[in-house]
Amino acid sequence: SLSLALSSSPSSSTNKTRMVDVEFKCKVDTVPGDRVVVAGGHSNIGSWDPHKSKVELATGPESYPWWSGKGNVSGEVEYKFVVLGGGGNARWEASIKNRKVHVNGGGSIKVEAIFDKEGATTSSLNGQGEQAKGGYPTHPQQPPCQFQPQLQPQPAAPQAPPPQAQAPSPVTPAPAKAKAPEKPPHHEEVAKLPASRGADAPPSAIVENISNENNKRKSWRNKLDLTRTLLEGGQVTELNELACLQAYLTWVASGQIKCEEDGGHHRPCAHADASRKITAMLWQFAARGDAERFIARRIFPALPSYADQFTCAVPMTRIRDIAHRNDIPHDLKQEIKHTLQNKLHRCADPGDLVTCERLIQKCRNANCYSEHFMREFEIFYKELKEFFNAGGLDEQANQMANSDGSLRPAVDKLMHLKHSYGRAEDQLQAVSELRALVAPRAEAEQMALLLDLELERYAFVQLSQLAGEMEHQSPGSQDWWGRLLNALVISLKQSELSSIGVDECRAVASDIAAACADVRDSTKAPFVWLRLNAAADRALRICFALTQSLEAAYNYVPALGSALHIDQHAVSVFVEAEMRTSILFQVSKFIQMVLQQSKRAANLPLWVAISAGTVIGKTLHCNNLNDVWNKKLPEEGAIVFCNEAGGDEELPALCRGVVVARDLPVLSHLALRARQLGAVFCCTTERPLFDELKAAAGDGSPAKLVVEATGDSKLTKVSECELKKVGSSGKKEGVTSGTTTTTSNKNGKKKEVASFSSAVTKVTPVIEIGGKADVAGSKASSSGKLESIAKKSGFKAPTGLAIPFGVMTSAVYNKSIDELVEKLKQALEKGSKIDDFVPKLRQAVEACTVPKAVIDDIAKGLPKGTQRVAVRSSANSEDLEGVSGAGLHDSVLGVSATDPEELEKAVQTVWSSMFTLRAIQSRYAAGMPLFRGVAMGVLIQPMVYMEGKCFAFIAFSKHVVENDAGSVYMEVCVGLGETLASANEPGTPYRLVVQKAKPNAVKILSLASFSRALEDAEGGPIAKSIDYSKEKLSTDRSFLEKFARDVAEVAVKVEEAYGTPMDMEGVVLENSSGREVHLVQARPIVEG
Repeated sequence: SLSLALSSSPSSSTNKTRMVDVEFKCKVDTVPGDRVVVAGGHSNIGSWDPHKSKVELATGPESYPWWSGKGNVSGEVEYKFVVLGGGGNARWEASIKNRKVHVNGGGSIKVEAIFDKEGATTSSLNGQGEQAKGGYPTHPQQPPCQFQPQLQPQPAAPQAPPPQAQAPSPVTPAPAKAKAPEKPPHHEEVAKLPASRGADAPPSAIVENISNENNKRKSWRNKLDLTRTLLEGGQVTELNELACLQAYLTWVASGQIKCEEDGGHHRPCAHADASRKITAMLWQFAARGDAERFIARRIFPALPSYADQFTCAVPMTRIRDIAHRNDIPHDLKQEIKHTLQNKLHRCADPGDLVTCERLIQKCRNANCYSEHFMREFEIFYKELKEFFNAGGLDEQANQMANSDGSLRPAVDKLMHLKHSYGRAEDQLQAVSELRALVAPRAEAEQMALLLDLELERYAFVQLSQLAGEMEHQSPGSQDWWGRLLNALVISLKQSELSSIGVDECRAVASDIAAACADVRDSTKAPFVWLRLNAAADRALRICFALTQSLEAAYNYVPALGSALHIDQHAVSVFVEAEMRTSILFQVSKFIQMVLQQSKRAANLPLWVAISAGTVIGKTLHCNNLNDVWNKKLPEEGAIVFCNEAGGDEELPALCRGVVVARDLPVLSHLALRARQLGAVFCCTTERPLFDELKAAAGDGSPAKLVVEATGDSKLTKVSECELKKVGSSGKKEGVTSGTTTTTSNKNGKKKEVASFSSAVTKVTPVIEIGGKADVAGSKASSSGKLESIAKKSGFKAPTGLAIPFGVMTSAVYNKSIDELVEKLKQALEKGSKIDDFVPKLRQAVEACTVPKAVIDDIAKGLPKGTQRVAVRSSANSEDLEGVSGAGLHDSVLGVSATDPEELEKAVQTVWSSMFTLRAIQSRYAAGMPLFRGVAMGVLIQPMVYMEGKCFAFIAFSKHVVENDAGSVYMEVCVGLGETLASANEPGTPYRLVVQKAKPNAVKILSLASFSRALEDAEGGPIAKSIDYSKEKLSTDRSFLEKFARDVAEVAVKVEEAYGTPMDMEGVVLENSSGREVHLVQARPIVEG
C-alpha cells in the first residue's frame, strides 16, 4: 500500500514515550460473527475508531466468554472494549467511564475486566505498569481496586471519546454505545426499571419498558418522570432508544397518548424541573453525533418550559387572581377555578392549554367582560403557551427581542419579509442572520433554543418553496445556476446552524460559493462542472449519512406505536415526517439538481468501471462487501450487490461480479484484486441507478452483468440453462463457507510463491539487492531498483534498508506456530470460520525476538539525521506474476529510528501480518502455502520530510480499464496515499489520463471529493477536513494538468527502465523550491 508517511518535522519523534505490551482480557457475551476490539486514545487502538484498532481480541471453545489479545501503547491511555457486529455496528461499554491504563516503561501489563462493568484486575510483569482504572478514582495510598464479580457497583456515565475520534464519515455518526447521559447535579433517587440492555436483554426492551411504565404512569408529570428515569437510569443509551423516546413524548404532547389525573398534587414547577433535567441529558446525547443531535432537537419542543417563572414554588399565580375577580359572573369564576386553575396547580398536562383556549374564546365571543379582565386573561394565555412551548415563530422572536434588544433589528427584518411575502432567498438570508445570533446560545438558554427550532422549521418551509420554484424553471442558464448554487449554500448554512455536519457543510458551502463566479465564465467549462459535481457528491454524503442513521434509529418506533395502541397510520406518518422534514432533505433536492446538470454539462459517466467485462452468475445482495465471506456462494459464481465496501476486502474466487453503491478509487487495493481475480466490477454514487440495476434480477437469480470500459453497466436475467453452461465450460469454481474458501484461483491452478533464500541474515541496503527478490522480497528489491533509476530520471526515491528473509525464518519458524497453522489448515479444509486463529497466530509471531544486531544495524544504516521511518512488508507471496498481493500485509508508520524497542515492535508487527485474515484467505484461495514456504522480508525507509503541500498518487503506465498502452492513468488525493490505496474514505479521487505521445494531452475524468486528507502526525497519520476552494488542484486547471504531466513523465521513465507496464505509488511535494515527485513503490501491473 501507499503508506510512506511524510514527516512534518525532522525531530518530531525524539521525545516519543516508550511502547509497552498490554494484554487485554475481557469477559463479554457475543453472537457468531461478532469481533471484540480495544478502542481508545492511541493510534494502535484506533484513536477511538474501533474499525481501525490494531488490538483485536480472540476467544475459543475453552475460553469463551473470555476474549483476550495483545497490543502496545505508551503513557496514560484511555480506552474501552467494543463489540463489532457482523455488519460493522459497534457496541460500546456504555455504563462506565473510559477505562485507563498507565504505563511508564518496559515489560508487559495484563488487564482483565468484564464488559460494561467498572473495575479491572491489573498485573505488571517486569515493568512499571500502574493500576488500570475503570473510570472511578482510587486513593493513592490504597491497594489497586480488584474487580469482584459478585459486586454490583452503581453504574456511572462513561466519558465520550474526544471529538476527533468519531467514526470516519463526513457526518459524524456516534458509536452506538459511546456515551450514556450523566446524572445531573442534585440527582434524586428514582424508581428502578428493568435494564433495556445486557447480554440477555432483547433489542426491543426499550419498547417494553416504555409501554409497561406508561400504563402505570397516568399523569403528564409521571410520563415526563418516566423519561427522566429512563435517561438517568441508563435505559436509553442507543440511538434507536432515543428515537423511541422522541416518538413517545411526541405522542404524549399531541394527545395521542392520553394524560389523566393520578390523585397526586404537584404544581407545574415539578414538570419544569423534570424538563430541565431531561434537557441537560439530551444535550449530552446531542454531543455524540449528528443523528443524536437531530433527534434531541426534535424532543426539546415536547418538553415544558423551565424558565424562572415556572420553577418557583408557586408558579402561574395569575390564573388564581383571574378566578377570584369580582368583575366576572360566579359561574365563570367556578368554571375557570375548577377546570383550569385547580387542574393546573394539581396535575398539569397539555390538555390544559386546550381548556384555556376554549375559555378565552368563550369570553371573546361574549364580548361583555371588562377590558382589564380580558387583558389579564390574554396575558395568562400567552404565559400558558410559553409553559407548553406552544408559541409560534412571531411570538417567540418578539419575546426574545423584548428580553434582548440586540436581537431587535434582525427580528424586525425577518418579520417584515415574512409578512410582506418577500422572496424565499431574502427570507432565508434573514433567517440565517437571526439564527447566527441565536443558535450559539441554544444550549445555555431554553428561550434561544426554542426560537432557533422555530427558525429552523420556517427555513425548511422556505427551502421547500424555493426547491419547488427551481424544479419548475428551465435548467442550465447562468441565472438558473446562480440561483441554484446560492440556494444550496444557504441550505447548507441552515444545517450548519443546526450543528448537523458542521465541518462538512462549511467546507462544501465554501467550495460552491467560490465556484459560483466561474459558472458565468464560458472558458471555465467543463472544469467548473467537474468542480461542482465533486462538491455536490461530497454534500450528498452528508445527507446520506444522516438518513442512514435515522432509518436505523426509527426501526423500533412502529413496535412502540403498536405496544402503545397508536394508530398505525399515525405511526407511519410520524416516521416518514421525521425523515422528510429535515433541512438536509431540502439540501438533497438542490444537490440532485446540481449533480444532474453538472454531469450533463461535463458529459460525465454515471457509472465507474473498476474492471470491465461480462460475467454470468447468481445475484447476491448484502450490505457490506465483507459480508460475502459469511455467506455460502453459489457454485456457478456470484454477482454481488452491496451498499458499502471498505477497500481492504479480499474477494472470494466465486465472486464473479461486484456492484457497489459508492465511488471507489479505480487503483485501490480492492480494485487491483478484482482485476487479478477477473471479477467484473462497477460502482456509482447515483443511488437510483444502483437500485434500478439491482432490481433487474431478484436476489439469488441467474443474471448477466456487462460493464463497459466507459462505465456503462447493464444487468439482465438469464436462464438456469445458460448459467449451467458457464459451470460446464471449465469455469466452475469452488464453494465458500463461513470466512474461508475451498477453492484455489479462478482457473483452478495453484499460484506458486517466489523462491527465497535464508542465507542472508544481515540488514542490507536495498540498492544492493535491486533485482534480487530472493533476498528480501520483490518490494524491497524493486525499491532498490527505484533508487538506481531515480538518480538518473529526475524523481526521488527514499534510501531504504531490508531485513532479509533469513532473519525472519530463523526467528519465526518454530514448532508452536507450526501447530497453530496446522489447526488453521484443518479449519480451512472443513470450511470452518478461521477468525479466531488470526489473533493467536499474530501474537505467536510477535512474541518472537528480533536479534539485537539487526536493530543496531538499522540505526547504523539509515541516512544521517533520520528520525522516523516507515516499516513495510515485503513478502515472497506478493508482487508476483498474476498475484499483486496489494494491501494484504501491514506497514507501520512513524516509527522512531532511535528507539530500539519501537523498531523491534514494528518489525514483529510486519512479520505477523502474514496472518492477517485477508492474507490467509488470499494465499489459501491461490493454493499457496499458509506458513512454511512463505517468508516475510521487511523494507525500512526514512520518512520524507514534508515542508509544504503533499499530494499522493497511484499511477499505472497503462490505462488498464480501457486497455490502452498509449496513456498513463492516475488517481490523486490531497495528503497521504492510504486514502487511495485502502478506499476506506468515501469519495472520489482526482482521476486523470495523460497521453504518452506529445503534446501529452490530459483528460480530467473527475475532481476529488474526499472529505478528509490524511496528514502525518506524532503517533501516526490523522484525518483533517479538506477545503477544496483552497486547493489548486481543484481551482486551477492548468496547475492540475501540469501536475498530471509531471507524474506521467516519471511513470513513462519507470516503465522504460523495467521494460513492462508498471503500477506506481508515490507522493508529490509542493514547496517554495518547486515540485518534487517521490516514488515509494513500483511493481509490474497485474491483470486478470
